[in-house]
Amino acid sequence: MSTIASTTLAEVASEWCTEAEIQVQSSAVAGGRNITRSVLFIGNPSTVTEVTHWAAVRHWTVEQGLKPVRELQSDVLFAIVTEAVADGSCASADAAVVQRVRARGLDCIPVYDIEPWGTARLSGAPPPTSAP
Repeated sequence: MSTIASTTLAEVASEWCTEAEIQVQSSAVAGGRNITRSVLFIGNPSTVTEVTHWAAVRHWTVEQGLKPVRELQSDVLFAIVTEAVADGSCASADAAVVQRVRARGLDCIPVYDIEPWGTARLSGAPPPTSAP
């Protein structure tokens, strides 16, 4: 896999996810319900393939009514981690967050182990509403 040479793809993926989050949050507020269940994303994707998959998984979580977050909160159901976090070659701050997540008994799922449109490994997530 090639390393990302510029932040253009990462910026586009981040923008795409942010727009989806705003749309879901706006419809949730209009519908009178609050988004309270979160999915923690740990690490920073470092390849084009990982950035693309990471963005798709974040988008999928939003479509399921879950809130992607970067800080460990009380309402986190599970964590999605980058390849570097999964294999332990990550920053010490990310490793510490993984330890706290696991201490709560929550799963840390590598981003490549899931499909953005749903999977049984995402315990606690509502069933998928549609397939691609």
